[in-house]
Amino acid sequence: MRIRLLVLLPLLFLAPVVGAEAAPLAVGDIVTITDGPGTTGGGEFNMFVNGSSQSFVTFCLQRTQYIGFNQQFKVGGVTNYADDPGGNDPISLQTQWLYSNMRGGTLTGYAHTNAMADLLQTAIWYFENEISLGNPNSNAFVTMANNAVKNGFKGASNVKVLNLFYMNGAQAQDQLVLQVPGPAALTLVVPGLAALAFMRRRRALATA
Repeated sequence: MRIRLLVLLPLLFLAPVVGAEAAPLAVGDIVTITDGPGTTGGGEFNMFVNGSSQSFVTFCLQRTQYIGFNQQFKVGGVTNYADDPGGNDPISLQTQWLYSNMRGGTLTGYAHTNAMADLLQTAIWYFENEISLGNPNSNAFVTMANNAVKNGFKGASNVKVLNLFYMNGAQAQDQLVLQVPGPAALTLVVPGLAALAFMRRRRALATA
């Protein structure tokens, strides 16, 4: 039983890394965006970083700011809020839950189709106070996210907002990103792996 627990510990420490970008995005990075499923004028969008051929799926937080496809944008901030003209607008717990589960492939019922992308973008805009809904519970993702928060979800620290700017300095539409954990989180992996290696060696010696 002890051995099985030690085998599981490194996996638990590594779990937040799954689904994150290959490297943390930082201020000054250059991104381009292409269109994906969805017909609302929002996501899904595909984001490419610093000329990479690899992309990740993102959704926008602001309905009244815009981006253009296949043009460059500069990352002006990697924050916990949308950089709105009226001030900073912190990202909601519900949006964090929706995006982290979508990126992790665990958002129930989600598929990369126009209908699902529209439903998810609508839910995100609703939680970010960009739109109102006559009957919020008619959107399954709104209901799921509210239930998650009601049941104790406290936030996903790896869900961040990219505060984007046009290359001329004008403000662009902010986008969601799933960041890799920082060095402090990664240090948790080392003790787990060391314990696993020790137990395997011990077991091998006992067998011999």
